[in-house]
Amino acid sequence: MKVAIISDSHDNLKGLRWAFDKINSLGIDKVIHLGDVISPFVPVRIGEIYKGELWVVFGNNDGDYLKLSQNFRKFGWYVSSESPTFLELNDRNIIMMHEPVLIDKLAETREFDVILYGHLHKVDIRKVGKTVIINPGEIYGYLFGKCSFVVLDLQTLETQVFEESVENVEKIKI
Repeated sequence: MKVAIISDSHDNLKGLRWAFDKINSLGIDKVIHLGDVISPFVPVRIGEIYKGELWVVFGNNDGDYLKLSQNFRKFGWYVSSESPTFLELNDRNIIMMHEPVLIDKLAETREFDVILYGHLHKVDIRKVGKTVIINPGEIYGYLFGKCSFVVLDLQTLETQVFEESVENVEKIKI
């Protein structure tokens, strides 16, 4: 089973279109968003192009938690304003958060197979003991010039990074 991991979309609808078109083309029906979605209209736009499962943890820039939550839940998606949030998928213990909090210490406990975080807008994939730590970078794209996300194989814990220059993403018609 594979899951796509995205973060820091910051209302970039073209970046989200690029990511979800790619995710759909890969046949992935599970996505984790690690926060900074921003506006309540974004879940509705995601719902227009993506029909799989989605888990969201809110970030420090997300506004109107109530309307965001309502709009995500319209699609049956899971939303958490608590960070970190725990998730079990495919018999893997996953902890997801927006801001990186004690990541290495959590990995050293050996209680988690995967630790996911966002906030820094830069791809970070590494292993501490048996734990895989992943920051998928940013869908936003404007801080470092690249939109990115990560696909994680929950069986093997292998990762694949997908990225595109923000200039190319800007050419997408929505």
